[in-house]
Amino acid sequence: LRDLQAPAALDALLEKVMAARAALIAAGGPHRPIVLKIAPDIAEADLPAIIERTMAHRVDAIAVSNTTLSRTGVRDSAVAKQAGGLSGPPLFARSTAVLGRVYRLTGGRVPLIGIGGIGSGETALAKLEAGASLLQLYTALVYHGPALVGQICAELSRCLDRDGLTSISQVVGRAADHWAEMPFETTS
Repeated sequence: LRDLQAPAALDALLEKVMAARAALIAAGGPHRPIVLKIAPDIAEADLPAIIERTMAHRVDAIAVSNTTLSRTGVRDSAVAKQAGGLSGPPLFARSTAVLGRVYRLTGGRVPLIGIGGIGSGETALAKLEAGASLLQLYTALVYHGPALVGQICAELSRCLDRDGLTSISQVVGRAADHWAEMPFETTS
């Protein structure tokens, strides 16, 4: 699946997906939003072309990011040797750096979904500040249960109060440049 993010493959994929959606709408079906989810392991040099192609196809949102194949920062050697994608806290810094870059590249014109290592109001705030206007939880939700959502919302509300803010929209992208400047090699 990660190979589909190569600019040429992505262009062909998005062309087919958008054509299928147009056909659905033409047949009287509902408009379904198209969200592209990108991996945190993406090569930094490929990111501008991927975002340019995504915006050219008028994708409705970009989800940043999927699981990582990297095991950087994983202390448990048994986990480090497992195959497959890694999610949760080890993904936070890298995925947030990618999110900041994507926000910068889109100029805030495409809704971004922040994913990867969100488990508190502070980590949710960091994703919003990096450019997310929506958040997705998975790993922390699995380990802490549905009550975590209320906790994060309450903590996020306290963060906004602390900063004298009244709306989430006031923080979206305000630290995108900070996160976008984080070197990829030290954030994974």
